[in-house]
Amino acid sequence: MSLEKILEGAKKDGITREEALYLFRNVEKYDQALELFKVASSVRDDEVGSVFKLDGFMGLVTHCTVNPPCRYCRRSSTMPKSGFEPEDVLTLDEISEGARLIKSTGTNIIELGGGTTIGNDGKNVIGAVKAVRKTANLDIWVNVGPALSEDTLRELKKLGVVEVCSSFEVNPLNEGLFREVKPGDNLEARKNLAEMINEVGLRYASVLMCGLGESYQDRVDHMFYLKQFENFEYFLITWFHPFPGTPLGNRPLTSPLEAAKTAAIARLIFRDIDIHVSGYEHIPLWIMAGANRAVHAGASVHRVRDGYGWHTLGAKVKHINDRLDFINLLPTTVKMITGAGMDVEAEIDAKY
Repeated sequence: MSLEKILEGAKKDGITREEALYLFRNVEKYDQALELFKVASSVRDDEVGSVFKLDGFMGLVTHCTVNPPCRYCRRSSTMPKSGFEPEDVLTLDEISEGARLIKSTGTNIIELGGGTTIGNDGKNVIGAVKAVRKTANLDIWVNVGPALSEDTLRELKKLGVVEVCSSFEVNPLNEGLFREVKPGDNLEARKNLAEMINEVGLRYASVLMCGLGESYQDRVDHMFYLKQFENFEYFLITWFHPFPGTPLGNRPLTSPLEAAKTAAIARLIFRDIDIHVSGYEHIPLWIMAGANRAVHAGASVHRVRDGYGWHTLGAKVKHINDRLDFINLLPTTVKMITGAGMDVEAEIDAKY
C-alpha cells in the first residue's frame, strides 16, 4: 500500500477503511496534502460539479437544555451569556423578516438551527418553517439535535424541508469519548434520530468535529458509520476552537490543515455528497480539499452578539432591531470562491 497507489485508484473508485486510515496516518507534509487535495477536488468536480453552494442561517429556533453542557460549548463556560437560552430564540415574526432579508441576497437554502431542547417533539420547528414560508421561497434544512419526533419529521417533509441533521461530533461507535466530551448528551437518541431521518425519506446531514481527542481510527469509523445511511447527503466537518472558560478551553486550536485533510479523505469515501468545512476565512483551502458547500459563510440572522468582530471580518451588518442582526458575508465569500476557480449559485452570483 502506498500514497501514490491509493490516490491513483481513488480517482475512479471509493477508498476502503484501510486506505482511509493509511491516508490519515501518512499524509503529514504539505506536499503530500497537495497530492491528496488534487485528487479530492477532481473527484468533487467530476461527481458534484464546480458550483459552490452557500447556505443561509437562521437561529436560534430552539434553546439548549443539555445538562451538563458539552465540554467544548460556550454553555459550559464560566463566562456569562451562553447564547443558547430561551430568550435567545427568535420569534416567528423575526424568523419571517429574517427569511425575507436572506432571500433578498439570492440565497436559495437556509439552515434553521438551534440547541437540543430535551424532551421536545419539535412542533415549534414546524412553526419556524411556516414562518419562513410566509415571506420567502427557500429550501430549508433543520439542525436542532435529537428533539424531533417521527411525526414531526413527517410533517417537516410535507412542508418541503429538504434535510435534517443528527450530528455526533465524535465517533458514534466510541461511547467513552462521547460521554467524555458530551456528558449530558444522549448518544442513542442521536442514533435513533439518524435512523428516523433516513426512514422518513429526508436527506440526512451530520457533523464531525476534528480535535476533540479522537484518533484517526475514530474518524474513519465515524465516516463509515455514516456511509450506511442511504440518504446521507451532507457532511459538515468542523474543527475544535477553544472557548474561554470551558472545560476544554486550554486545549490547543486544531489546525485548519487537519480539517482540510479530513474533508479530502471524506470526499474520496463519499464521492457525490455535499461537504462543508467550517470557517469562512479558509474557504480557498476547503475548495482545494474537495468541499462544495458552506453554512455560516453567506447570509445569517441571529441575536445581537457583542465582541464577535463581524465588521473587521468583512461582513456587512444590519441591525434589524435592538435584539436582531442581519449578517451578510457574501461580498467576501463570493470573491473567495470565484477567485479559487469555482462558481456560486446563479442568483447569488448575479448580486455579488
